[in-house]
Amino acid sequence: MTHKKLSIFEGIMCCDSGVCGAAPDINLVEFADTLKKLKHDYPEMEILRANMSRGLEIFRKNMDILMMVKSKGMGILPLVLIDGEVYSQQRYPKYEELKRVLDA
Repeated sequence: MTHKKLSIFEGIMCCDSGVCGAAPDINLVEFADTLKKLKHDYPEMEILRANMSRGLEIFRKNMDILMMVKSKGMGILPLVLIDGEVYSQQRYPKYEELKRVLDA
């Protein structure tokens, strides 16, 4: 099966890299690397990444996501969707995990 879209909805952040501020977030650093590898390995796949501080309009266009955040709170983020289906919540999946799912 060919997957067409990977969507990541994140909480409020100043940047996507995780290296800003006094204490870099290793999970964000690793996830940025994961996305870089996925873009290389799956060039046909659309990758959408939105966070609450710089992509609120994307949240507003995805009412299901917005309603999940409103009902369950910000702690549900990050949400990772594959082809519109929630794959994971409250964590960033590792590259090997996503590759296994995308190749299935």
